This record gives sequence, structure tokens and C-alpha cells, in this order.
Amino acid sequence: MSNDNDTLVTADVRNGIDGHALADRIGLDEAEIAWRLSFTGIDDDTMAALAAEQPLFEATADALVTDFYDHLESYERTQDLFANSTKTVEQLKETQAEYLLGLGRGEYDTEYAAQRARIGKIHDVLGLGPDVYLGAYTRYYTGLLDALADDVVADRGEEAAAAVDELVARFLPMLKLLTFDQQIAMDTYIDSYAQRLRDEIDSRQELANAVASDVEAPLSSLEATSQDVAERTDTMRAATDDQVDRMADVSREISSVSASVEEVASTADDVRRTSEDAEALAQQGEAAADDALATMTDIDEATDGVTAGVEQLRERAADVESVTGVIDDIAEQTNMLALNASIEAARAGEAGEGFAVVADEVKALAEESREQSTRVEELVERMQAETEETVDQLDEVNQRIGEGVERVEEAMETLQEITDAVEDAASGMQEVSTATDEQAVSTEEVAEMVDDVDDRAGEIAAALDDIADATDQQVRTVEEVRETVGKLS
Repeated sequence: MSNDNDTLVTADVRNGIDGHALADRIGLDEAEIAWRLSFTGIDDDTMAALAAEQPLFEATADALVTDFYDHLESYERTQDLFANSTKTVEQLKETQAEYLLGLGRGEYDTEYAAQRARIGKIHDVLGLGPDVYLGAYTRYYTGLLDALADDVVADRGEEAAAAVDELVARFLPMLKLLTFDQQIAMDTYIDSYAQRLRDEIDSRQELANAVASDVEAPLSSLEATSQDVAERTDTMRAATDDQVDRMADVSREISSVSASVEEVASTADDVRRTSEDAEALAQQGEAAADDALATMTDIDEATDGVTAGVEQLRERAADVESVTGVIDDIAEQTNMLALNASIEAARAGEAGEGFAVVADEVKALAEESREQSTRVEELVERMQAETEETVDQLDEVNQRIGEGVERVEEAMETLQEITDAVEDAASGMQEVSTATDEQAVSTEEVAEMVDDVDDRAGEIAAALDDIADATDQQVRTVEEVRETVGKLS
């Protein structure tokens, strides 16, 4: 059996090996140790005999250990064992000498078994198998038999010494052969145990392959489902987060709307009061329009009177004009009379001078009458022109007054409509005010409901986070199961 062990045995490795735990695992309790001692023939006499050989062990320990390690160092296969330990050969010799000295103490209990189990485990870690272990122990058999033989034949003569030497010489080959047989038997046991272990491993491998094959489809399905659930959960979580944000926005908007509704309600009250004031003002305007209409009627009647007076004035102007015509005729006739008088005075000569003077005066008076008549006629013409203009203006005034009366009447109708509309508006605003008050209350209730929904959405989001975490954990668990099944296969 070759040494292919690469483990370095350090002080930490040695200290980590618990001999008692190893002995318990092997089953080396007091009962087992007692059975093995009895089966091997190690009884109290044997133990006493071994204790009696303590001086021999002390005298030969160093030489035996030196021969033991020289033998190990003389073979290439066993030389590699020393490279696997951090202890030097001298340190190993000290440990081996302590072992030989312990053989003669006569105490072979659980403590002895635990110590030997620990040493055996260290040998196993080093790569020192039963072939090397049992083979190397022939060095101890040889050395101890030689020492015993020398001790037995001392002072007993050459014949006794020759007999013992013959016994040793005849027994050692048998012992070595028995040791060789033990090596082969141990290898056979180890191979048997190893084969059973390989068979068990193969059986477990087949079982693991079957488990892996049976579990793969459910695991893949579970993994796909978990991934799908995780994705859906992420989607739901994102949607829930978005809903939470939206609900928060809605809550803020509703709070704002609630404030606005309260403000509208307050404004509606103000508008209602303003409508009531407008209604009163409209009623006052309607009354003022009635007064204006009455005043316009009075003005219309007064204008009609002025128009009639102007018409009479125009008629009087016409009369004056006819009188002026008569005056012109009289002046013309007077002038003709004066002319005739002048003619007659000229005929009368000096006798007619006085008559001529009178004729001149009459002529002058006729001229002056003509001039005054002309001025009066011009005044009358201007008066007639102004009268005509005044008549035209009065006609226009009458027309505008008529239009004003119509507009006042229209304004009264409009004011009446305004009054009706204001009354309707006042009534409507009262209803709006009442409705907005009710809406404000409803909005507050809706805001509270939205806050409650917001809280519930937050709880749902938290629950989805928990579900997402659980799903992630499930996915990780599936991966761990897959890895474990992979290790089994």
C-alpha cells in the first residue's frame, strides 16, 4: 500500500484529535476492552508479568526506538511519512520511547485504549497504514526477544544460552511470518470494509441519482413557479407602491378639494348675500326705472306742449309776415302818394311848397317804413328759420325721447328679468351653499376613507414585501435543495 497522503500533521491537528471520542465511536468501552483482553489471554498474571518487565523496557527503549526509526528510514515508501509531520525524527523517537515505557505499567483500561486510538488516528492521518505499522513492529518483537533471551541466559551457562538462542531463532521467523499474515489479513479486512463502503456508496449514489431524477422536475416546476410568483409579487409590489403613492396624492388632492369646497361654501355664502344685495338693488333699479319712465313721460308731454307752442309761434310768424306784407304795401302806396304830392307841388309852384315839404316827409316816412318792414321781414325770416330748426330739433328730441321711453321700458323689462334672475340665482346660491356644506362633510368622510384605504394599501404593500421575501427565500431554498441533490448525485 503506497503512501499518497498529502496532509501535514501539525500540533493543531494532533490537539484536535480526541482519543476518548474516537474510542467511544469504535466501541472501546470497559466491557469491550475486558472481552478483548480475555480473548487475547491477557489476565492478571499476564499484567503482573508485563509490569515485572518494566526494567527491561527502560533499559532497551532507546535502542529499540533507534532501530525502529532506522528501519523506517531505510525504505523509500516509509521515508515520505516523515515529510507529513511537523515533528522531527528525534521528537518522534521521544514519543515512541514513552509508548514502550507504558507497556510495562500494567494498566490497560479505557485511558490506555483512548491513547492508543489517538496514536492510531495520527498514524492514519500521516498515511501510515497497517502494512507499515504491523511490519515495523517486528523490529520491537526482535529487539524485545533478544533482550529477554539475554536476560534469561545471564549466569546460566553456555548450554542454556544456546537453548534460548535457538528458541529465539526458531520463534522469530514464525513471529515474522505471522506478522506478514496479519498484514495480509488486515488488508483483506480493510478491502472488505472498503468494498462494503463502495457498495454502500454506489447504492447511495443510485438512490441519489433516482432522487435527483425524481426531484428535478418538481424542483424545476417549483423554481419556475417561485420565479413566476416572485415576478408577480414584484409587479404587485410595484403596483401597490404606485397605488400607495397615488392614494397619497389622492389624499392630498381630496384634502385640497375639501379645503376648496369649504372655501366654495364660504364663497357661496358671500355670493348668496351678494345676490340678495343685488336683488334689492335690482328692485331699487326697477323702482328708479319706473320713476324714470314717469319722468320721460312728463318730458314727452312737456315736449309736446313746447312743440305746440312753437307751431303757434310759427303761425304767429306767418301772421307777422302777412302784416309785414301789408306794411310794405302801405309803404309803397305812401311812397306813391308822396311822389304824386311832389308832382302836384311842382305844378303848384310856390303855392305848393308846403305841400312839397309834407310830401317829402311822407316819402321819408315811407322809406323808413319800408326799411323797418324789411328789417322786420328779415327778423321774421330768421325767426322762421330758427323756428323751423327748433321744430326739427324738437322732432328729433321727440324721436329720441320716444326711443328713450322705449329703452326705459326695455330696461324695465330687463330689470324685471334681472330681478327674476337674481331671485332665482339667490335661491340657487342658497341651494349651492347648502349643497357645498353637505359636500364638504362628504368630502371629509371621503378623505377619511381614502386615508383608511391608504393605510390598508400600506399594510398590503408590507404584506407583499413579506411574501416577496418568503418567495425569495423559497427560491434560495430550491437552489439549496438543487445543490444538495447535485451533491448527492
